Amino acid sequence: MSRDAFLLSLKAKIETLFTTYTKLLRTQEQQDIIHNGFVFSKIDPTVNVLVMGINPSLRTDFISNDKYSYDYSKLQNDRYFKKFHNLLSALESQGITYCDLFYQRHTEQKQIAHFLNDEVGKQFLRDQLEITKEVITYVAPKLILLFNRQGAQFFSSEWMDIRLDLDKKLSTHNKLAYSHKLESHIYFAPFLGYRTPKTAFEQLDHDVPLLANLVN
Repeated sequence: MSRDAFLLSLKAKIETLFTTYTKLLRTQEQQDIIHNGFVFSKIDPTVNVLVMGINPSLRTDFISNDKYSYDYSKLQNDRYFKKFHNLLSALESQGITYCDLFYQRHTEQKQIAHFLNDEVGKQFLRDQLEITKEVITYVAPKLILLFNRQGAQFFSSEWMDIRLDLDKKLSTHNKLAYSHKLESHIYFAPFLGYRTPKTAFEQLDHDVPLLANLVN
């Protein structure tokens, strides 16, 4: 499938999902979030490295003119995305794209918890993850870099029907695993923000060359 066709299909699936759950979600917090709408990444299927976060923020200055998507390759100077362009330069030759686990928009990541307190909320998250699995399968990356400790719980049999095997061959500071179902290595790192301790960046600096050798 061409990239344009995939992105059109992706938009339609997310739009249908959000329309359905607007009628099903019960709490005010859930309704407030779903009414913020959705945003997704215009992923590049030609790359070997997929960087992931947990969900898009409420900011609008990184979103494309269509109001529902963004393009990582054009965000080298964005206040959030530029750190990945800088810190992952050793992986640039492999090609890098970006997507989030979820498509709902909120700036406080802890707000994910609003959907973990009832079955309808949990199913809303699972259905989003099913779409994200399609995105990962379409990109077929050799390496996934997840920069969110909370997001790591969703790479599991409970949420995404995948099993991870820890990879201890590389002496990385952060956890490295392999999914046979996704045919990808997955590197789990903390969220990188202004409160992130310096040691986290130092550990990433140590790990990135090892990861580059892994996918070369």
